[in-house]
Amino acid sequence: MIAVPVKTEKGDVIAPLFGKANYFSLIDAQGHIATRECSVQGGMNVVPWLQNLGVKTVLLNHVGEKPFHALLGAGIDIYYVGKERIMLKEALDQLYKGTLEKVTVMNYMKLLGDDGDHHDSGGCGCGH
Repeated sequence: MIAVPVKTEKGDVIAPLFGKANYFSLIDAQGHIATRECSVQGGMNVVPWLQNLGVKTVLLNHVGEKPFHALLGAGIDIYYVGKERIMLKEALDQLYKGTLEKVTVMNYMKLLGDDGDHHDSGGCGCGH
């Protein structure tokens, strides 16, 4: 099953922050999409929630470092959809075409690390 953080219960636009998404669209092997309200908040709490739903893949445009490692540890594949606003259908089309980049330990900072604005100075408390 694929999970995608989305902005609303309509599930049409991908949410910008994995751990703060109020809804996740879940896509089964047959391509059926169901959008569910996320019953937990914070990336580290979302990971076990997704595991319990049987999720094996997530599509996202930002996730903190700790939830990123938790997803990897749970055996969940992570694909980067880019920084720009993107519709769920477009992201799924890209996944099925093989054009989304899989996020790994080696490319995490390049793809998902912030631009360095507040991280270089430290003290932001965001964990990455």
